[in-house]
Amino acid sequence: MPETGERGGQTSPLPRYGEIVALAEDISAIIRRDGPVTFERFMEMCLYMPGKGYYSSGRETWGRGGDYITSIDVSSAFAGTIARELHEMWVLLGEPSPFVLVEAGAGRGWLTKGIEESIERISPGLNDAVRFAIVEKNPALREPKTEKKAWYSDIFDVPPFDRGCVLSNELIDSFPVHKVVFTGGSLKEVYVGHDGSGFIETAGPLSNPDIEGYFPFVGVEPFEGMTTEVNLRAIKWIEKASELFHKGFVITIDYGLTAMELYAPERKGTLMCHYRHTLNDNPYVNVGEQDMTTHADFTALVNAGLRAGLSLTGFTTQKNFLLGLGILEELKAPEGAMPVSDDIAHNRAIAKLITPGGMGDTFKVLIQHKGMEKPALSGFAFKDMSRHVQPD
Repeated sequence: MPETGERGGQTSPLPRYGEIVALAEDISAIIRRDGPVTFERFMEMCLYMPGKGYYSSGRETWGRGGDYITSIDVSSAFAGTIARELHEMWVLLGEPSPFVLVEAGAGRGWLTKGIEESIERISPGLNDAVRFAIVEKNPALREPKTEKKAWYSDIFDVPPFDRGCVLSNELIDSFPVHKVVFTGGSLKEVYVGHDGSGFIETAGPLSNPDIEGYFPFVGVEPFEGMTTEVNLRAIKWIEKASELFHKGFVITIDYGLTAMELYAPERKGTLMCHYRHTLNDNPYVNVGEQDMTTHADFTALVNAGLRAGLSLTGFTTQKNFLLGLGILEELKAPEGAMPVSDDIAHNRAIAKLITPGGMGDTFKVLIQHKGMEKPALSGFAFKDMSRHVQPD
């Protein structure tokens, strides 16, 4: 998780540990009734409990008035550049009609809207062919169905299609995760209890046998003192994404690492919370009022994709991906002696998307394909880093 910028700000002092808000009271009541819950269930309730969770309460989460900023908030050139890649994919697939674009975790739908506007400019053919399937859990953000757009609450509700693309931007990081520790020579799961004054963590047996099998699956050996997260839902998600179509692509844009980096001994997990453009690592405060995220494990996504019929197309940083697709062509040249302030702001926003050490390197782009020979995509023309996630 970046320390400043796109999805956060400067680290802030934490509120009182165990501070109780309405959702926290509901969760503590469940714990008193049923006993400690897995951290995964706790995180799911914090983020998605109907009407009260962070993503389901209707509160403003994105942009200047929310808790973090995404790439689509930074510059419209982000959506425009992705539209170029989608056009390239459409051509490689034989210019099918319909060409279905699924955006999963769409939020406000700004990315789809930006892509649609760009497609209208760059390709009349694709504009006629494209159909949008937009997945968003928050019912307040879903819109009525139109001829070209349909909204769904879950990717499992999307009807299968022949050719197209499944796109997600900052989705995998928001999936509830299992928190685990390796101690005394065995792997244990973290449970969340309540001692009457605040939430407490305890270690217990694994709630799902797939947790233990996860580390061999990504080629990592657990070690004494290891504290980390396991995102089993990401595996189920990529498997479902593959099932949706006969021939096409899956684009995953998120911040994350390979398994060897993610589970290195110097790391103690990647869970971060975002509250009013500040960062903290305490999930037990601001319950329902702060976002909770973890880094995507791109090795797991590649391996699970292979098992589900998805081949690796390419893997790189957001900077490399956008440069390969010609985002620098979106820069506005100054006219006259005095540059226009709007043009300066436009160019600075594009620079932020590709800044080394910032959004440009923190965010990664993974593309997988199915039903075709490995295609050469412009997004990986600048630098393909597939060797870092390529299975042995």
